[in-house]
Amino acid sequence: MMISRGLFGWSPPHIQPLTPVSEVSEPPESPSPYLDSNAEPVSLEEDAGGMEEEVEDMEPPPAAVPFTGLFACADGFDWVLMGVGSIAAAAHGMALVLYLHFFGKVLGLLMERERTKDEIFQEFVKHALYIIYIASGVFAAGWIEVSCWILTGERQTAVIRSKYVQVLLNQDMSFFDTYGNNGDIVSQVLSDVLLIQSALSEKVGNYIHNMATFFGGLIIGLINCWQIALLTLATGPFIVAAGGISNIFLHRLAENIQDAYAEAASIAEQAVSYVRTLYAFTNETLAKYSYATNLQATLRYGILISLVQGLGLGFTYGLAICSCALQLWVGRFLVSHGTANGGEIITALFAVILSGLGLNQAATNFYSFEQGRIAAYRLYEMISRSTSTVNQDGNTLDSVQGNIEFRNVYFSYLSRPEIPILSGFYLTVPARKTVALVGRNGSGKSSIIPLMERFYDPTLGEVLLDEENIKSLKLDWLRSQIGLVTQEPALLSLSIRDNIAYGRPNATLDQIEEAAKKAHAHTFISSLDKGYDTQVGRAGMALSEELKIKLSIARAVLSDPSILLLDEVTGGLDFEAEKAVQEALDILMLGRSTIIIARRLSLIRNADYIAVMEEGQLVEMGTHDELLALNGLYAELLRCEEAAKLPKRMPIRNFKEPSSFQIEKDSSGSHSFQESSSPKLVKSPSLQRMPGGHVLRHQDANFNSQESPRTQSPPSEQMLENGKSDAPESAPSMKRQDSFESRLPELPKIDVHSVNRQTSTTSDPESPISPLLISDPQNERSHSKTFSRPLSELDEMPMRHWNSKDLQHQKPPSFWRLAELSFAEWFYALLGSIGAAVFGSFNPLLAYILALIVEAYYRSRDHHLRNEVDKWCLIIACMGIVTVVANFLQHFYFGIMGEKMTERVRRMMFSAMLRNEVGWFDEEENSADTLSMRLANDATFVRAAFSNRLSIFIQDTAAVIVALLIGMLLEWRLALVALGTLPILTVSAIAQKLWLAGFSRGIQEMHRKASLVLEDAVRNIYTVVAFCAGNKVMELYRLQLGRIFKQSLLHGVAIGFAFGFSQFLLFACNALLLWYTAISVKNGRLSIHTALKEYVVFSFATFALVEPFGLAPYILKRRKSLTSVFEIIDRVPKIDPDDNTGLKPPVVYGGLELKNVDFCYPTRPEVMVLSNFSLKVNGGQTVAVVGVSGSGKSTIIALIERFYDPVAGQVLLDGRDLKSYNLRWLRNHLGLVQQEPIIFSTTIRENIIYARHNATEAEIKEAARIANAHHFISSLPHGYDTHIGMRGVDLTPGQKQRIAIARVVLKNAPILLLDEASSSIESESSRVVQEALDTLIMGNKTTILIAHRAAMMRHVDNVVVLNGGRIVEQGSHDSLVAMNGLYVRLMQPHFGKGLRQHRLV
Repeated sequence: MMISRGLFGWSPPHIQPLTPVSEVSEPPESPSPYLDSNAEPVSLEEDAGGMEEEVEDMEPPPAAVPFTGLFACADGFDWVLMGVGSIAAAAHGMALVLYLHFFGKVLGLLMERERTKDEIFQEFVKHALYIIYIASGVFAAGWIEVSCWILTGERQTAVIRSKYVQVLLNQDMSFFDTYGNNGDIVSQVLSDVLLIQSALSEKVGNYIHNMATFFGGLIIGLINCWQIALLTLATGPFIVAAGGISNIFLHRLAENIQDAYAEAASIAEQAVSYVRTLYAFTNETLAKYSYATNLQATLRYGILISLVQGLGLGFTYGLAICSCALQLWVGRFLVSHGTANGGEIITALFAVILSGLGLNQAATNFYSFEQGRIAAYRLYEMISRSTSTVNQDGNTLDSVQGNIEFRNVYFSYLSRPEIPILSGFYLTVPARKTVALVGRNGSGKSSIIPLMERFYDPTLGEVLLDEENIKSLKLDWLRSQIGLVTQEPALLSLSIRDNIAYGRPNATLDQIEEAAKKAHAHTFISSLDKGYDTQVGRAGMALSEELKIKLSIARAVLSDPSILLLDEVTGGLDFEAEKAVQEALDILMLGRSTIIIARRLSLIRNADYIAVMEEGQLVEMGTHDELLALNGLYAELLRCEEAAKLPKRMPIRNFKEPSSFQIEKDSSGSHSFQESSSPKLVKSPSLQRMPGGHVLRHQDANFNSQESPRTQSPPSEQMLENGKSDAPESAPSMKRQDSFESRLPELPKIDVHSVNRQTSTTSDPESPISPLLISDPQNERSHSKTFSRPLSELDEMPMRHWNSKDLQHQKPPSFWRLAELSFAEWFYALLGSIGAAVFGSFNPLLAYILALIVEAYYRSRDHHLRNEVDKWCLIIACMGIVTVVANFLQHFYFGIMGEKMTERVRRMMFSAMLRNEVGWFDEEENSADTLSMRLANDATFVRAAFSNRLSIFIQDTAAVIVALLIGMLLEWRLALVALGTLPILTVSAIAQKLWLAGFSRGIQEMHRKASLVLEDAVRNIYTVVAFCAGNKVMELYRLQLGRIFKQSLLHGVAIGFAFGFSQFLLFACNALLLWYTAISVKNGRLSIHTALKEYVVFSFATFALVEPFGLAPYILKRRKSLTSVFEIIDRVPKIDPDDNTGLKPPVVYGGLELKNVDFCYPTRPEVMVLSNFSLKVNGGQTVAVVGVSGSGKSTIIALIERFYDPVAGQVLLDGRDLKSYNLRWLRNHLGLVQQEPIIFSTTIRENIIYARHNATEAEIKEAARIANAHHFISSLPHGYDTHIGMRGVDLTPGQKQRIAIARVVLKNAPILLLDEASSSIESESSRVVQEALDTLIMGNKTTILIAHRAAMMRHVDNVVVLNGGRIVEQGSHDSLVAMNGLYVRLMQPHFGKGLRQHRLV
């Protein structure tokens, strides 16, 4: 019989068998025929649980549109499609119920005793034809239903997308300042529209389909036998209650397991986020132990869930089977009284069961409706926003001379009105002259371009073009007169031709080529295979910065503007590229009024005038020579630039990714100042520009810079400006997780006994220097026990470069590889398999007993009838009791096996992660968030792919075997026919699932590509608006939507056909079975009673036969997750901490040497950070390393810690290459204090003993005293047991740094590495930290100190000055001061401060 799987194919309401609640990421699979978007269905209990939590928290529900609001964008044709789709869905939903009705009629043939075999044969054939008619109806209904709903969903969402984009591109610039222009608002619309599309197409159709089943089942049940129908309805609540009670427990346990895993997850995220600190203190084993300990709680809850699930499902199925026994027993009375026959009783019973299932399935759609309504509210709110308030109308000038004037302009950004950007600014640009604007960061020079382009209007004052206020000019016309070339050229995901013709969509190819020739880009473009039709941008070919700028210049040339605005165009280029671009710009500037925003003063010496800005005002103006003669602000800026100028770093190879190059902008010597045009200004009287370039205002050395929303600098530069991170020095892509630090769990206390540790438990009160600070090379011993595990067979695998692309080429793990992970639980698997096999075999056995009862209804007289039916009903009731035990065994023991497997895989993955070198963590796909997500989810996929699926496989295999055995015993030919339909049914089940998955993927991929154009437009909104290209973008997007619509129309029809055909095959195979049964009866091979028994058994068993194969798409879908798990576990690290073959010498003298080292970060191989670098530090010596940002200072420390290995050259310790030492032994002899102190969220004591777990109380306090931390710790209420971070006190950066220093003191390593340890701390704390550092380096340890402060230099033996990865000056502090070179410039107090604040280069 065609009902979904379970008891008689029945899954009880609200319970998904074998979908553990811990597997939160895994939505229940549903054979939905529609576009399956990313909106994952959630069961009602989860929804209800969520509602309970909301009530508790008293949070108002998110705003949502009414249900009918989902269809706000439907037109007449859409309503027709939805009407036809609804009728087809209802017809499809009724099909199974109709089949049941005819199934009952077939059973009624048992009482036809008088008829001949031929007549019975005709009846059989007639009913087989009815089933074929139903199959044909299902085919048509399924096809129409799916096609109509997919089509209308795509049509309506296309309208929503178009309206949203239209409104988005017409917003004021202040909107993008507020909401960001990073493309998130575009990706948001993509995900929200998918939720709406899922709700208004797939889910509505699904809902109608299931409700038709619900009503149809009730009607058929009541028509056939109302007594049995009502009795079935009456027993339903008891069955639902059994499932409901277990679900209450499951829901609570699910919350507990998530809380328990959150603890483990935070330990993992902390370890990965702070992996350098972890490695530096060789605490990998501590992290693994803490993670494994916290996983035990997850394991316990997981086992409890399995217990509850086993009992819950057992009682639910058991009650359902007993309920069937009761109804069949009651049916005996109805038959004996002649009220109903056997076929009607069976039809009524299963029609009502089917009806309940329909209602349950219909209810699962409400969550999607709710999500769709909320998403629609968000989108409609945006669509209803007013568009740009700027008046688009105005005058146009007959001819443009190009005289520009800024007259008494005051301006601040709308998003930050309290911060003035320009204060009484005056500037005149004569026609066809070039004026360069220069100034410090935050002087306001970058705001000139948006004001000129009218992205914003001044708060006060006016901007004039040829004596006409630009507010009175027509906006599109004004922008068409201006050519804009920015530092970060905007390339859309289009062809080169379309990118150049952005400003003039109607330009001919000849005009485009001419513009490219003037921009020196034609030769390169012509050399490409597709020439001007080559796709560029994120969806196509990646271009170098130089080529992007040339295309940007060609775009400006093509628009033939009267005015040119250049924003530091050649900022990030090397010398050759800069020269080529400068030539193209020189041609472009001829005969045009030009304003250049300059950060590198060397490039603007030939400008007609140079205007110097400070705090939003003009302070100097004149030619280069005039301003030098004044010796004012311009002259000082020029001197600063000369002092900090870096040699050019030549790329190793042509870089592909612009972002990777932008990271290095500061270190390339391209900017004297990084622009940030929104300072907090002190208002001062407006000053008119005076002839001859007189000084108008003195420079104010102290100013506070804030990032302007106009400045589109890459994240790395923003980080540099904040003074918090130094991208070129520290590892790229490693982000500080300050917000996360407060969420770290408490680390378990482990006392790890050190081996051969030389410590002093008492300190001499007379001695000025603590024994913790003294390193005696003769007595120096290995500082900590090396935790290592034996080399596994994995370590012998060949080295493999990890890359996200490798996943695609990596073979998924074999079944045996998965089985190996669970061999330890073979006994649980055995018990679980027994339960699964018993429960699975009950499916055909119950069908057989059911057939016997029906036979008894028709054949037996009263007394015989009573005995027969009572006997079989009792057996069914006993089977119900056994079902409880079988389900318990199956779910409990497979659950234990799955939970242990998940826990084991997580431990293996985490251990494998902590074997990898730091460079692996720098890669984008290995960020802390991504790895935490993979630990949480991928391990559950391993469990789902093996343990859960094995359970269902055994259950269904047992059903198949028992069904075939019964069939063979009754009539082997019929059994073979049933077996023969299996491949057809299997193909139909797999095709249905794969088609649906493929359709969803294909259309979503097309939408993602279409949204690239939009995301590019939003990211480069200034260029789009400047070239009046909003309509062009809209046109392109609509074109893409048109293509998608055509594609989805074809797909929708094809999917509908495939879905309908797969449903047709299901019914047709059943009709074939019935027809062959009729033939067997006609030929006398079978009696009619035996024939019907066999037909009933195989009808029930059909779904069990198909199900294991239906799992195939699930396994395929999750294959990538499985592959990624074993990729992590099997990866061979490039720097292996578990290699025990390294040296562990008993004595460390501390001599360090970097010899001819070349180094570049693995994620930025095109940028050489150190080039042929050599440095020698003798044992016991203190060497200070200074230099501008990006000169490679922190890289030296990273190489000594062996976070990375050099590309070429050697790093030596005591004359031996670092690679020859055992890695953990080496790191135990290095004490690292980082610029950003890493403090774990546990007690202060645990943070200090992180360095050495067996330290005594006296040693801990001594270390804290040396670090100037003991006093403030003692003043806290709980002293050293004070919790810091998430569970307690929040410390200042200075206090954190002192605890970090205490940690290093306690470690007592012979070599100290201090990385700008006091540079990011407020001045008062800085003094205390400085004293602690001074004390620290007074001991006779080898010390490498990276510092900016002159105060520290007086204590050191040698100072090394770096520039561009090379040593440019070296000597003592006094000798370097006497040289009066770069060192002196870097150490000047006010300039040094500016350097730290703004990372001047």
